[in-house]
Amino acid sequence: MNTPAKRLREILKRPGPMVSIGVWDAFSAIVAEQEGFEVLTLFGSMASWSMIGKPDSGNITQTEMLDAARRIIRAVSVPVIVDCDDGFGDPMNVRRTVQLVEQIGAAGMYIEDLRRPLRCSALGGGRLIPSDEMVQKIRAAVEARANPDFFIMARTDDYEGVDEVVARSKKYAAAGVDMILAIGLTSRDAMAKVGKEAGVPISTIQAAGTRMPMLPRDTLAGMGYKAIFHVPTMFSAAAHSMREAARQLKSDLDAGAAQPRVMPGPNPVEMEKMVGLDDDDKLNVRYSTESSCC
Repeated sequence: MNTPAKRLREILKRPGPMVSIGVWDAFSAIVAEQEGFEVLTLFGSMASWSMIGKPDSGNITQTEMLDAARRIIRAVSVPVIVDCDDGFGDPMNVRRTVQLVEQIGAAGMYIEDLRRPLRCSALGGGRLIPSDEMVQKIRAAVEARANPDFFIMARTDDYEGVDEVVARSKKYAAAGVDMILAIGLTSRDAMAKVGKEAGVPISTIQAAGTRMPMLPRDTLAGMGYKAIFHVPTMFSAAAHSMREAARQLKSDLDAGAAQPRVMPGPNPVEMEKMVGLDDDDKLNVRYSTESSCC
């Protein structure tokens, strides 16, 4: 059976690193798929910002992430990976998280070794749990999956030095995860060291404005990275455009302009078509009770 998890694994077998873009709701996922991205990732940061208006420090719950993931997965046909923070608890909670994420049709997920309150090392200010505790979470995650193709990653953050990132990557891979996601490496040399010395399938993120350097895909591939996750690209653009549109409209209204300016972007009809208006119209004709004869 060609499941999303199996398709993800097939994509990862291709030459060069897999590239995934971050999404946060059904519409952003549809846009990303229409623009040619083959793998999407629901990140906790964007889910937290958009769903509950809170920082990405562990505020969002397992239920809220599952609800967001379910809507995204139903809206697109490409594989979706789900950020599951620290697994939302101890190893028993991790088991339940894996089961639920797999049941809603995700291709894969990842859990991280951060201590609460969660704080991404791309921003700074956090701490790690002991690696032995993370190994037990990984064991629980791997044993909980029903489909062996379901892709499980372990994320580790650079809070204790590059050598520790390498050591944890090897340890977590030995515990059974399919890939490591290394976050917060603050220099090109650090990223190269982890990519070359970890000796396990490894990936990283690209997020402008964080402590991590932005590097070309081919450069990261040469360092040994098998997957690259572009996190806030669309969300940052959307946030900028929304702020500019609100400011512009408020300015025009305050000035008493007869005709407020219109920001660039698809109009309502175009957006309806983006999410399937033509298909809905065909179905409405098909199920209509009105006679089609003269």
